[in-house]
Amino acid sequence: MGKELLYLSREDVASLNIGMAETIRLLEEAFLEKANGKVDALHKTELHPKRDDDFINAMPCSFPNKAAGIKWISAYPGNKEKGLPYLSGLIVLNDPQTGIPIAIMEAGIITAIRTGAVTGLSAKYLARKDSQTVAILGCGVQARTQLEAVLAVYPGIQLVKAYDVISEAAARYAAEMGEKFKVRVETTASPEAAVRDSDIIVTAGPILSNPNPVIEGSWLKEGCFGAPIDYDSYWKKSAFEAAARIYVDDVAQFDSHRPLGYFSAVPPVYGELADLVAGKISARLNDTERLIAVNLGLSLEDIAAASQVYEQALKKGLGRVLPV
Repeated sequence: MGKELLYLSREDVASLNIGMAETIRLLEEAFLEKANGKVDALHKTELHPKRDDDFINAMPCSFPNKAAGIKWISAYPGNKEKGLPYLSGLIVLNDPQTGIPIAIMEAGIITAIRTGAVTGLSAKYLARKDSQTVAILGCGVQARTQLEAVLAVYPGIQLVKAYDVISEAAARYAAEMGEKFKVRVETTASPEAAVRDSDIIVTAGPILSNPNPVIEGSWLKEGCFGAPIDYDSYWKKSAFEAAARIYVDDVAQFDSHRPLGYFSAVPPVYGELADLVAGKISARLNDTERLIAVNLGLSLEDIAAASQVYEQALKKGLGRVLPV
């Protein structure tokens, strides 16, 4: 140990076909450990090397005696114009007993899956059990795993309404997701058409420090559940204020982003996902409450998922051993 480590490329990670339902279960256990004080999940350290909407985050986490590591992830909205991914990064895992690095892996697929899984986990506790219609705004990579996660929790969904500022992207998304999940997916001409009458609303656009949000509180159906994974880029103040309660994956991390210019229109949050999973705070109380979960992404999600990937790769003999 200490003389070599395992490198897992994007192709290696993809070949494992990480299961969404299993990832939701894994993260539910991880958040329960957080609620019980058994995880050291530090907040994001955010850098802006180029301009406000481009950032690189360092996200470290330790599950004592189980796993430790860090994700180094960037998000550059302008990359699309260059034919490059919006999100890119690496995860480094360390042996928790010795601190020795044991693996490096591509982070994009894991990020997409765990981000979807956190929405699925939140929906499990906060969406109506009879939810039938899902709105997806922003039809990129994240939108695909978001829908997969929602369907994993609520397989009875009947209709998906997709909107993107690029209509061709929405059309591709509708065709792909309809074929993959055998669910009816329709495109809409406006965000309002997608949001109105939807039971679950997921916004998956780029994260912007100076957004021009469009979702009004009056658009939100009674009893709906909202999941803005793009921070506050899509949701107006009236939409956040329409919620009976707002949940986050980590209160301190959420509050640390307010001085950076995010969430100025968001009322004080009610509590965090770990306490929701542990039953320490209230979930949905009735079928008319509008509830929102603003999950910024927490390091425990990445390291829990990456540890699972590492174990599966070892069993299947995947990856390339590199000298240190």
